[in-house]
Amino acid sequence: MIIENGTVYTPGQIIPDGVVLVDGPQIKALARRGEITVPPDTPRLDAHGGSIVPGLIDMHMHGLHGYDTMDGQTASLQAMSDVLPRYGVTSFVPSTVTATLESIDTVLKTVQEVRQTGTQGAEILGVHLEGPYLSPQERGAHRPDLLRVPNPCDYPMFWKYGDLLLSFTLAPELPGALDLIRQLKERGILVSAGHSAAIDADMERAVEAGVSHVIHMFGNMSTLRRLNLRRVAGLVEYTLLDDRLTAEIIGDGFHISPNLTKLIYKQKGPEHLAIITDSSPLTGRPPGRYQIWGIDVIVEEGIAFVADRSAYAGTVTTLDQCMARVMENAGITFQNALRMVTLTPATILGVAQRKGSLEPGKDADITILDSHLKVAHTLVAGKTVYARA
Repeated sequence: MIIENGTVYTPGQIIPDGVVLVDGPQIKALARRGEITVPPDTPRLDAHGGSIVPGLIDMHMHGLHGYDTMDGQTASLQAMSDVLPRYGVTSFVPSTVTATLESIDTVLKTVQEVRQTGTQGAEILGVHLEGPYLSPQERGAHRPDLLRVPNPCDYPMFWKYGDLLLSFTLAPELPGALDLIRQLKERGILVSAGHSAAIDADMERAVEAGVSHVIHMFGNMSTLRRLNLRRVAGLVEYTLLDDRLTAEIIGDGFHISPNLTKLIYKQKGPEHLAIITDSSPLTGRPPGRYQIWGIDVIVEEGIAFVADRSAYAGTVTTLDQCMARVMENAGITFQNALRMVTLTPATILGVAQRKGSLEPGKDADITILDSHLKVAHTLVAGKTVYARA
C-alpha cells in the first residue's frame, strides 16, 4: 500500500506532499510524491491533505466506553482494542488499580490470554500495575482498605507473568519498596513513582535503586514541606530537578493548569515528557453517577471525580483530545505534542525499536489526521482498523 496526498511527520523532518510505502506489517519507505516508484496496481490510500503521523500510544489508561481493565474479561480488552483506533491510538498499556492480589492476578492472566490470541485493533504492549503499594495519604481514587506495603511473599505472583509486566508504579518511601524496585529493575520492568508522599531523600535512594519515571505529574504526590523546620523537596520538586526521571501528564485540561503544564514541559521537554489519558471506563459515557473500582464516581462537564469531590477518578478524555488540549493550553507545537503521544512514550516503555515513529523497518502503525486534528484513518501493522465515514 502507498499512503499519499498528505504531510508526513518523521522524527527528523516534515515532508509536505509526502508518501509512505507500506510492505505488509512494516513501513518500507518514506519520501516526497514522485520519489518512490511503485507498481501501478499498488493499493493507494488518500490522506486528503491531512497529516500522516505515527499511531498514538496511550501508556497509561484504565478503560473506556464502559470497559475496564479490572473486569478481568477478555471481551473488555478486545473491545478496548477495537475502540481505541477511532481516537488514533494503535497501541496501549492497560493499567490496574489497587485491588486484592487475587483480582490483580486475574487481570494479568486475562491480558496474557488476549495477547496470545491477538487483537484486531490497537496492540496491547503489556500491563501497567498501579497499586497496591501506594501511599494512603496520596491514594487519590484508590481504595484505602486495599492498600498494602511491599511484601516479598507477594512477588512470585508477578514474576510468573514475565515480560507481560511492562511498568510498575509504587510509592518508593514505603517499607520494603527499595528491595522491590531493585527486583523490578533487574527484570527490565519500568519502575515509576506515583501516589507517593516521598521527600527528596526517599527519591534519591529510589532513583539509585531503579526508579526512572513519574506518573501523572502533579497529581497525588508530595510537594514542598518542613522536616525539623528545614524545607525539603517533595516528589513534585524532585521530579522537576532530576534529569534522570521522565514524566507524564494527564492532558485533559482539568487535572493540571496551563501554567503547570508549561512548567513541566519547560523542565523536561518533549523528549522526556509523555501525554497520557489515565482514562477510566467512564470515558464516552453520559453524565451521571456510577460505581467503578468499588467507589462512587460522578461524571459531569467532561470530567470524572469521586462522589465526595476529594479527587478526580481518572479522565473521560481521549488521547487525541488530550494532545490537542495540551497544545492549546500550553502553547506547544503540533510536532512536539505529537512526539509526546508517540515516540516519547515508546522510548519510555522500551519499544521504540518498532513503535512511535514513521521510519523504514518499524511497524506500520499509522494515523491520518484531518486539518482539525480529528482522526480520519488508522492502520495497525499495515491494516486499516478504523476509517471515518
